[in-house]
Amino acid sequence: MLVSILSPSRRHRNTLKSSSQFKYIIICEAISIWLSWTDRGVLPSPSVCLTGTPFPKTFMQVAKKILSRLFRVFVHVYIHHFDRVSQMGAEAHVNTCYKHFYYFVTEFNLTDHKELEPLKEMTSRMCH
Repeated sequence: MLVSILSPSRRHRNTLKSSSQFKYIIICEAISIWLSWTDRGVLPSPSVCLTGTPFPKTFMQVAKKILSRLFRVFVHVYIHHFDRVSQMGAEAHVNTCYKHFYYFVTEFNLTDHKELEPLKEMTSRMCH
């Protein structure tokens, strides 16, 4: 299983862990790996919802991990690319996506509040 760390501070770096080896990678690679990991079948197919087949026992754990990684993508976009997002006129769109994400994960307790620290100040202005 892959474990990754992404934060704008020097305390945390973009890392990928497979077994006991760490490899430092650039964020583009990390995002690609995370999306591939998700797409490879870590979640049940959409047909599970239609057939009534029970979700795997690890579903919540995996869903929380995916949301945690998605938050790291938001952190990266806001810290390193928001000037470009604004230039493209997409600021309101990205902010709305983030607000929906934030309200969803907090409403259903899908992330540890410590994980949300990198965007805490912005989130308090935008979502409260």
